[in-house]
Amino acid sequence: MNKKSKFSIKTLLNSFKHALRGVKIAVKEEDNAKIHLGIGIIMYVLSAVLKLKKMEIVAVLFSIGFVVVAELFNSAIENLCDFVQPNHHKQIKKIKDISAAAVLISAITAFIIGVLIYTDYLMNIASRFLTP
Repeated sequence: MNKKSKFSIKTLLNSFKHALRGVKIAVKEEDNAKIHLGIGIIMYVLSAVLKLKKMEIVAVLFSIGFVVVAELFNSAIENLCDFVQPNHHKQIKKIKDISAAAVLISAITAFIIGVLIYTDYLMNIASRFLTP
């Protein structure tokens, strides 16, 4: 049984360093992570350009985080599965499919939230250009 060590700034900073390394690895090696982060950045910039209300920005940021976190967990699970069982295996496929489903559901949820938030703003802009 390990004794719990005392709190230290050095340990805390090392934890952040490891977490940031994980983000760097995901962005470097996982194409879907790049896509989700890229879309997230675009959506955040669009939020600023459209001057969304504070709670709408909170919803957008939460949605972005939800998808990115799901993608990171999915990548971690897939990497672990590939390490444990490099060959095709029925149970590993099931685990990977369920993990991927979590990303899909988070992305669909974020998309619906985006439609609900952005539609009025974009329709108002479109109506300015379409009105004679």
